[in-house]
Amino acid sequence: MTGPTRLSVGRTGSRSRVHRTTGHLTARIMEQDAHGARVGLLATQALLLSGDDVRIEVDVAPGAWLDIVETTGTVAYEGDAPSSWAIDATVGDEAVLTWAGKPFVVSDGIATHRDTRIRLHGSARVLMQEKIVLGRAGQTGGDLTTSLNATDDTGPVQVEHLDLTGQTRGMPGVLGNLRSMDTVTALGWSPEPPGEPEAGTTGPGETYFRLDRAGAVLRWIGIGRFRDRLCDLAFAAWCEEAMHGHRSRGHLAARRPGHAGTAGRRAVPTPTGLPSPSSAAPAGP
Repeated sequence: MTGPTRLSVGRTGSRSRVHRTTGHLTARIMEQDAHGARVGLLATQALLLSGDDVRIEVDVAPGAWLDIVETTGTVAYEGDAPSSWAIDATVGDEAVLTWAGKPFVVSDGIATHRDTRIRLHGSARVLMQEKIVLGRAGQTGGDLTTSLNATDDTGPVQVEHLDLTGQTRGMPGVLGNLRSMDTVTALGWSPEPPGEPEAGTTGPGETYFRLDRAGAVLRWIGIGRFRDRLCDLAFAAWCEEAMHGHRSRGHLAARRPGHAGTAGRRAVPTPTGLPSPSSAAPAGP
């Protein structure tokens, strides 16, 4: 049985301290300074095969930053045994975690689950992008469920469970023939999208959700493979905001084109289809 991939980063006087343990994935340091590092995740074997249980544990120490890049997409291949992909992250006070996900493709004939658990402390910030594709070319896709449970020192920030199994997503008002979903989640602060979505061109379009507590979600669902025009731009812009004061992010602006600066920000209504993310209500009166 393969153990979890573990990744932690902490601040030092002249160079950040990065610890890595290889599991189904291995981490490669791409850039590094005294406060943090940019790290690429690479598979050590074919993923995601029937029965695979991929676990990634991340710890960002107080005041540090960590930018995770998935270097390739992941395919959940068909098989009799369910597969799973789990992320467990702890982010300390004044620390920042950004995670640029690549497409996660769910093949026909497989049941797979994605689980993300995040603990924020103090003024920590987290930014994650998740891209889902139901089915490979010519397929409709297998059964997928996803869960997100994010908490801070007060309590739940966002709790969400999506049932995208074949039986459920074919019901009226859910997904229908839509096969792709792109979600950008900001936790610890509430940024606004850097532009206005264009609904109706590749699906219902993007929808912006402001959480009851510090956080925001931008989600696109559509018929194509990420022909949305706003999620990547939002990730780039929000990444700049999240990292402000931690380090120079000019290289990320070049890597993720279309960062902040576009005028015309507004919240948009929820489209017919996937339900909006659930957010915990503020604690107390």
